Amino acid sequence: MLQSLVYMSSATQPFDDAALDEVLAYSRERNTADGLTGMLVHRSGRFMQLLEGPHDAVISTYGRIVADPRHDEVRLLVEESIHTRRFPEWTMAFDRDEQVEPPEGFNEFLTSGDVSADASRARELLRWFRNHPMAAPTASLGKHRRD
Repeated sequence: MLQSLVYMSSATQPFDDAALDEVLAYSRERNTADGLTGMLVHRSGRFMQLLEGPHDAVISTYGRIVADPRHDEVRLLVEESIHTRRFPEWTMAFDRDEQVEPPEGFNEFLTSGDVSADASRARELLRWFRNHPMAAPTASLGKHRRD
């Protein structure tokens, strides 16, 4: 069994393309090493991430995120055991200059949408966030933090 969770948070500082590229490169390396896959989405100062992988690695990573001073209003939206990964690797989606070549691991989710037939609550939350990034984290029913 694998663990999956989705959280939403607010950024405590602005992230430009260069800063988001750094987050992508670092997180991709670390999450891959920890056996994690999923997708981090950043839009308009908000983050939503779906993490999946071994239970201990998912929970440990989420704990680091909750403690990270770059995140505020961290809300756990979905946590569940899964049999199959929804994402084959860890990727990140964010609004960026379309004239610049995207870095490895960049996901076109925000511009192309999601063509997956996956109707899980976790995947639906990502779709919701694509269209409602400025909604308060509690708007998607997240009401607690994992301590």
